[in-house]
Amino acid sequence: MPKPSAQAVAEWQHQKFSMFIHFGLFSLPGGVWKNERVTKGYSEQIRAHGKITKEEFHALAKTFNPEKWNPDSVASLAKQAGMKSIVITSKHHDGFAMFHTKFSDFNIVDATPYKHDVIKELAEACRKQGLKFGVYFSLIDWDFPGAMPISEHNSDSIPPKHHQLNLNQVEELVTQYGPLSEIWFDMGKPTLQQSQELAAMVRKHQPDCLLSGRLWNDQGDFAVMGDNASPDFRMGTLWQTPASMFDETWGYRSWQVRGDAKEKAKEKLTSLIKVVSAGGNYLLNIGPMGDGGIVPFEREVLLTMGSWFKQNGEAVYGTTASLLPEQTWGVLTSKPGKEYLFPLNGPVDGKLVLKGLQSKVTKAYRLSDKSKSLPVGQEHGEWKIDAGSLKSKALADVIALEYEGDLQYTPSKTLAAAADGSYALTSDDAVSYHSYSGHDYNSTKATRIKLEWFISQAPDGQYTLALQRLPTGQEATVKITVNGEATEAVLKGFAAQDSAAHITTPLLHFTLTTKAITQVEVTLADQSNPHKDLGLDGLVLRMKKD
Repeated sequence: MPKPSAQAVAEWQHQKFSMFIHFGLFSLPGGVWKNERVTKGYSEQIRAHGKITKEEFHALAKTFNPEKWNPDSVASLAKQAGMKSIVITSKHHDGFAMFHTKFSDFNIVDATPYKHDVIKELAEACRKQGLKFGVYFSLIDWDFPGAMPISEHNSDSIPPKHHQLNLNQVEELVTQYGPLSEIWFDMGKPTLQQSQELAAMVRKHQPDCLLSGRLWNDQGDFAVMGDNASPDFRMGTLWQTPASMFDETWGYRSWQVRGDAKEKAKEKLTSLIKVVSAGGNYLLNIGPMGDGGIVPFEREVLLTMGSWFKQNGEAVYGTTASLLPEQTWGVLTSKPGKEYLFPLNGPVDGKLVLKGLQSKVTKAYRLSDKSKSLPVGQEHGEWKIDAGSLKSKALADVIALEYEGDLQYTPSKTLAAAADGSYALTSDDAVSYHSYSGHDYNSTKATRIKLEWFISQAPDGQYTLALQRLPTGQEATVKITVNGEATEAVLKGFAAQDSAAHITTPLLHFTLTTKAITQVEVTLADQSNPHKDLGLDGLVLRMKKD
């Protein structure tokens, strides 16, 4: 089955900041049913938590007329906020479609007085504004007779008739609404075959449309973290954090306590910075009101963030996670020739010590005032920037550091040679990279997909890398990459050996010449499933000069 092109993947990865929209029939009650607040669960799931019958919910559709919904205004707001794409709920768990599907009358065109295809009109508005466009699609459906009934967990199996409905409606979305940058599948517990068939349906019509990891069974192109969650482990695949304005709900809630807009903008911007600095994308949600209008508070939050992006956007767009080690004062992003420092944690005196950078720094300045250079110097091999001499008024401080030539740095973890000059590469000492994999929301967990080691100042010469230890029962065909040169090898577990033996099973031979840092990586050779766990617990490789 074809995968998205490298260009499509790169374009998705460089979006960084996008708008999520939870809008549907659930927006109309706004978290209130029969004059009572529904405090349980998210407000977009009010059909379940409010104990609303199917008949009552269908009757509600007859009054759903969101005349204040303006797709051009929404697209413009996203652009002003600094967002690069929009993803909107085409159909949430309640089964009400915001597009004109022919497979159910329970949709925005046939069941309401509004009569507009919301998905079609927003897709067109995004194209006019130069924004990418994607859709959310729930794999569960509380309205379809052939689907499983409402449950407490939403990780329901998908009966055959319901799966066919999903295939039919997804095909409508990928054939009638123009290019989609992503389909954000959600919830349910499909079989492997069902996940594969949905993926194949999308690939058939739009091979460059990326699929969310919540298609489950490792059929997605990018991993999706838990709601409002960021990984506390290093990611090695495409990934995204979905974020709501408030932890309590994604859909509109009329009685939500909203607080101060500037403080909320700072909170969400800080979360965005942490996600982007770790290599992820940030999908921030708004929940339009039942009349289609944007909540003024949410508009103000986005516009406040947009003002920050006008001055500081270069520290987010087009950046990658920095190769420099973790810093106590905050996080970094990187571009060729530049490091961007986000001192989220102080220090109070503004004197930043930058660990790991060996390149010569030529200039340091705040993005909020590029005309004023900050004092910068090197002491004991560490660069020090005095940011306290100028006080930043930015929502989040950003300091740009320019350096000469290619990035030269010291990794956070390097291996030392043993007494005999050899190096032990163990799974425990490796830098581990992960994906996020599962069969449903509740089974999803981190999977280790790459091991990486750095060796400092290894002498020039011919080397052998060998398998010294791998517990019995483990076996994997892996790709071993040394300074960019890759070799496939089969690793087979065996009974524990005397560690003094050092070389047991030679895997590859290579030459080192004038390399300050030697980098060794191990991944699975077969990358058809980039989320599959590498395993290899207890692995010991031995690198020794011939």
